[in-house]
Amino acid sequence: MNQQRTILVVEDQPFQRRALVRQLRAIEGWHVLEATDGQQALVLLENLSERVDTIITDLDMPNMDGIALIRRLGEVVPDTGVVLLSALDRSVLTTVETLARDQRLNLVGILEKPADPAELQAMLSRPIPSRSAARAQSLPRFSLGEIESALRAGQFEAFVQPQASLANGEFAGCEALARWRHPEFGIVPPVAFISAIESSGSAPLIEEFTLAILESAAPVASRLQAAVLPGRVAINVPFLWLDQPETAERLAQAVARLGLPAERFTIEVTESSASTNAANALENLARLRMRGFGLSIDDFGTGFSSLERLTHAPFTELKLDRAFVLGLEPGSARWAVVESTIALASKLRLVTIAEGVETLTEWNNLIALGCELVQGFYFAKPMSIADFEIWLRQRQPTPHLAAGLTL
Repeated sequence: MNQQRTILVVEDQPFQRRALVRQLRAIEGWHVLEATDGQQALVLLENLSERVDTIITDLDMPNMDGIALIRRLGEVVPDTGVVLLSALDRSVLTTVETLARDQRLNLVGILEKPADPAELQAMLSRPIPSRSAARAQSLPRFSLGEIESALRAGQFEAFVQPQASLANGEFAGCEALARWRHPEFGIVPPVAFISAIESSGSAPLIEEFTLAILESAAPVASRLQAAVLPGRVAINVPFLWLDQPETAERLAQAVARLGLPAERFTIEVTESSASTNAANALENLARLRMRGFGLSIDDFGTGFSSLERLTHAPFTELKLDRAFVLGLEPGSARWAVVESTIALASKLRLVTIAEGVETLTEWNNLIALGCELVQGFYFAKPMSIADFEIWLRQRQPTPHLAAGLTL
């Protein structure tokens, strides 16, 4: 490592704490700190002048246990990486894992006691999880008026994140992700503005924003079309707009004006609230499918994405949320859920895409479960249209396939 990083070990058992500290100090680039429980850890964090990058914490501790510590860490250092260290039942660890994500912490992984040195080093060498939510915390609260002005000024654009086929690691399409090229704050992530747009309840505003992102992503679809490359460009469409009459027609007209076939696009249905007019939504989905658009149910298993949607709408694709990918292990409850979901999708003739895949282990686990496509940092990060063009020209098979490793 070129730059030293700081890690805090929170463990009440002296022998296990000393053993873990020795292991960490043997890894180049880490400055290691210690605490005997949650209370001592918080005092240390409040008085430190340096940034703590990662915290490894036990859960079952006196005075303040690891669960209470995680809740406080979300308030004190919400962008810090966290590794859970415990001998507790896996179901308890899964629950705490969910708590850590809810507290806006970057959950690096889970280690069972005693920590295996090789597993520990591999975990700490993983790419740092996305900190877009944490960065959004440092940005000012943008008003709806500011967002509308930026939209009129053409400051919103599409970044794209490539998707890969699990079978061979080849490019298989991409998703268009909204970014705000702010004149003062640079590239602003969607977490800073999407909820304001969707919660406005303004279908015209949502339509204008969605069509702006569609138009921005059009060069990618044109590039794939010209190069006879596989895959579609996925565009996120809030369910609120699908509730409105003529939405399908407006999307079809927009694509036609761009001179592109509907078959080059997938409409990803995002649901932050329940549908208010299911009849209009179903009609729009049916018309979009008839026109040739692909239809994806986004973040399946969370929010309002449900089995009911699958039985009533002509979806072609099901996207598994990152929450189901993280910590996916054989024999776990999460494994059973993902396995049954992929089996259901297969029976319904839906393509499955797993989001947020960041490691070789996650990639291999999804292959074992029969998933077809993946999206995440392990294959490619979100990038501007210009950078995507360079990436496409220089693309190589995914790292483990290029190395000839056995899956």
